[in-house]
Amino acid sequence: MSSAVAALEPLLEPQERLDRLIAAAFRRFGPRLVDLSYANPYAGPAEDVMRVLSQTMTERRGLALQYTPCAGRTATRRAIAAHLDQEYGLGFQLQDVIMTSGAMAGLNVACRALFGPTDEVIVLTPCWQDYPLYLRHLNIPFRLVPLRHDKRLDLDAIRAAIGPTTRGVLFSDPCCPTGIVYAEEELLELSEILSEAQRLFGSCIYIISDEVHRHLVWSGTDFVSPLATYPRTVTIYSFGKALSLQGQRIGYVAVSPRMPERHDARTALERCVRLMGFGTPASLMQYAVCDLLTYRPSSEPMSRVQAHVRHTLSAYGYEVCHGDATFYVYVKAPIADDFVFAEHLASHGVLVVPSTLFHDPGYVRLSHTARPEAIAAALPVFDTVLHEL
Repeated sequence: MSSAVAALEPLLEPQERLDRLIAAAFRRFGPRLVDLSYANPYAGPAEDVMRVLSQTMTERRGLALQYTPCAGRTATRRAIAAHLDQEYGLGFQLQDVIMTSGAMAGLNVACRALFGPTDEVIVLTPCWQDYPLYLRHLNIPFRLVPLRHDKRLDLDAIRAAIGPTTRGVLFSDPCCPTGIVYAEEELLELSEILSEAQRLFGSCIYIISDEVHRHLVWSGTDFVSPLATYPRTVTIYSFGKALSLQGQRIGYVAVSPRMPERHDARTALERCVRLMGFGTPASLMQYAVCDLLTYRPSSEPMSRVQAHVRHTLSAYGYEVCHGDATFYVYVKAPIADDFVFAEHLASHGVLVVPSTLFHDPGYVRLSHTARPEAIAAALPVFDTVLHEL
């Protein structure tokens, strides 16, 4: 093993421990296992999505299966830019959109393009598990700053964490794993804090907003992107969650047209897609998403399941984090060790993700993308384990 990979072991091990737990549970329970760990919708994509995929496969000929430019197919970038401009009215151009093979590639490309080994990035926790992993691998310093107890932005903590080397703030909105949608007032105050810090230190501070769940708001809450509140914002998007096509790996990085160094940022992003060697998406998916830009999954089924799961767990005695979006329910573990709690659930045939993976020990995350009958069978297990513990 290379020394570079060995140095990442502390950040790799929690996921690998969960992988071992999942593998052991599958061996023990087989098809009886209820998997609430990952957001893989068992129902699959909707008929409208499948229809577009089928048409794309059968109607495209010639160069449709061949190489596209590093930053993506021009017509796709133009269509996405026009769609973003309808949403935000900021004057997006096709060059502001860099196509990637999903959000994982987009995050790596954005961090590599914007930050270097002397630039510190503030990562708000709980966060998606691999933000720190990517930053450490790219030799970018980072500082973990926890959210408030209610999992909303801790603006005082963010202000205190900013220093002369701070160059970025990285978070997801809606938040994975909590499902919280940050309010416009929070984002406006964050913008003021970052603007003040830029004046104080004579620096540029960027927001990287991971918005892969922005079309999965089930509560009726309005989603506001930092694109609307802060000029130096870069947004990451993946079509996978909203289309239930996570495995197809198609997304983009978009630069705010209000960014002062807009041209330099989008040039750096395009170059990083090339130099990192893994970021470009499949050609067919770049065609398909053009016909799916306005598709939105129905929020009613998500809202119904969320309400049922949250009410049931609360009735059992669990502390459930408020949420507005995503497939997830974030629950306080009844014991300090969230991994041990997850192991108890797994011993009864139910899989969840311990929040240690999200750099926020003491919780577990449930995904409600399993079949309804599986979710119904899993919920009483939480009551059983709570009494056992």
